[in-house]
Amino acid sequence: MMGPDTAIAASTMFLGTTVGAGVNQALFTMPKWFASPPESLAPARSRAPAALFVPLQVGALAGLVSALALNRGSRERRKLLSIALGLYGATWLSTAVYFAPEILRLTSKDTELPPSEIAARGKRWLKLSWGRHLALAAAWVLAVAALGQKPPRRALGLLRG
Repeated sequence: MMGPDTAIAASTMFLGTTVGAGVNQALFTMPKWFASPPESLAPARSRAPAALFVPLQVGALAGLVSALALNRGSRERRKLLSIALGLYGATWLSTAVYFAPEILRLTSKDTELPPSEIAARGKRWLKLSWGRHLALAAAWVLAVAALGQKPPRRALGLLRG
């Protein structure tokens, strides 16, 4: 069984990795996609970023939910983890509503958008993505802060004996 600290540590690992991978993509990979479409989109079409991000996102969600459940006896941890989970949920919602559909539209081979429109919308997509990166980074910071709080009393009792 996973302990309260282990659950938070797992969520921080997944959140931190997600933030790092997202920032890396935003700085070094994705700007090239929209440099001169449609030719510059070839790498985007041959990659499967979901293969990396979906497992990270599922791990972060499972970690946060289990951390919140296992730390429900600690008011301080519960508060920090609840806010982290709220921020995390907001990133999922924005991804489902805008980010995923838009990137699929922009990188589709069958798009009827002119190259200038793809470039402009792609650059806007990248700028707006920084909001998601910041929200995920804030969730990660809150989860790290929760780990620094005292564990719930029930968990302390289980550890003693």
